[in-house]
Amino acid sequence: MKIIVSILALAIFPALAFAQKSVDEFLQLQSRPQTYYVQHVIDSIHIDGRDDETSWSKIPWTNTFQDIEGTHKPTPPLDTRVKMLWDKENLYLFAKLEEPHINGYLKQKDTIIYHDNDFEVFLKPNLRSPEYIEIEINALNTIMDLIMTKPYRFGGKANLNWDTKDIQSAVYHAGSLNNPNDKDDFWTVEMKIPVKSLKHFGEGNEVKPNEVWKINFSRVQWHYDQTKGGYSKRKDNNGKTLPEENWVWSPIGLINMHYPERWGHIKFIDSTADQLIDERFLSLEKTAWNIFYLQQIYRNNKQRYATSLQALGKLYPKIIADCKNYNVLFSNANNFYSVEIKSKTEATLKATIDNRGNIYF
Repeated sequence: MKIIVSILALAIFPALAFAQKSVDEFLQLQSRPQTYYVQHVIDSIHIDGRDDETSWSKIPWTNTFQDIEGTHKPTPPLDTRVKMLWDKENLYLFAKLEEPHINGYLKQKDTIIYHDNDFEVFLKPNLRSPEYIEIEINALNTIMDLIMTKPYRFGGKANLNWDTKDIQSAVYHAGSLNNPNDKDDFWTVEMKIPVKSLKHFGEGNEVKPNEVWKINFSRVQWHYDQTKGGYSKRKDNNGKTLPEENWVWSPIGLINMHYPERWGHIKFIDSTADQLIDERFLSLEKTAWNIFYLQQIYRNNKQRYATSLQALGKLYPKIIADCKNYNVLFSNANNFYSVEIKSKTEATLKATIDNRGNIYF
């Protein structure tokens, strides 16, 4: 989950609980999100936790996971990688988690799985909708899944009664489970996620070639001590459980996975020669969110929102250069603002973002 408190507690946080308060915090959100091109399956995939099909053998892994806060943090000591495939009805995921001590205890579906070591998937198939999906799984193949109406910091709610209909998953242990007396190698997760469970009525039940989604993957790794009977979470000198490690595919910049604008992008392709993800859209999206972050800092300092790009430029001069190819219009009314960003040369390249984090393309 990558948030220190529980899901239910977060649901009652005020809308801007995670607002950026300084330019230093803003700068932590500037790394480029990852991209991955999902190739089409060429044979049948059997969900058994192994990647021995021809399709899996021919595609690349993602980069190794990094600390959620970015490359300025220590490199995780254990490797984690993912690869993906698709057919018209499903997204397939395969994750490999290096682990010398495989353990897992939670067995009931929809318990808060990140209290165990886990692997997590965050999915946003519709780039123009605030909703997104979270799936957590542990080494026992116990799943928690939910849908978010929007991020917690904007007042979003987690619906744990929602299910990823017809999902299939399997785990494999290269070693033993919950046995502190030996050293293991890794565990894997394989998933088949039906597209029909991710899209709304009218959006279709199939993946379309060249479709682009937002996605991120997370690994929660606790510090465990070996005991005679198994494992126990390590505690500090005051008897408090040490915080978990958070390792991700596409770093966020802070310890909070619920920043979907900071996730990576995947594109579904038929061949490696397919068109790349549109850099113009990625640039527009990043510019819109940078204006949003700077507005939060400006209000924190001035008790009001900025009414011009020049005012935000006093916090971060580069924002003016970033907008040189756009017409930027501010609309303010007391405690509300909306900013419209339009390309000077391409009429269809435009976005609007407001103080509640609503973004429209």
